[in-house]
Amino acid sequence: MVAAPAKIYPRKKFAYDDFKPVPATEPPLPYSDAARNHVPNPYLNTKLVHEKIAAERAKSTIKGDVNIDYAQDATLYPESFPHFVRGRDSLREYITKLFSTKISAYDGAMGTMIQNYAKKHRMEEEEFRGETFKDWTCNVGKQ
Repeated sequence: MVAAPAKIYPRKKFAYDDFKPVPATEPPLPYSDAARNHVPNPYLNTKLVHEKIAAERAKSTIKGDVNIDYAQDATLYPESFPHFVRGRDSLREYITKLFSTKISAYDGAMGTMIQNYAKKHRMEEEEFRGETFKDWTCNVGKQ
């Protein structure tokens, strides 16, 4: 017995289907107000008043008034590169702008993975070079 083909329903249209895509200039920000507004985070932990937090604080064996707020002075760090202050500056915005405006190299684990693959599979110099570096004057692979 042959099963009847499943009925194909038209795709439901949603409101977001009408939005035109806009290129992102920065990856999404974290959810905190400080990160969204690019302001220093005051880390006012005494303002956290959830009942579970209050219950844990009540269990503390530390006597007396304990400072649990860790606000930093807004003038502690310079306003410009190379200093990035969490909340005030967006490292993501800087990296995105750098990679979209200049030739940039980002070192990560990919080179290590290639080297490990080469150890197991005996890659030769020509394989390391590929087409891009075939006429290069020095070794690109094992040195």
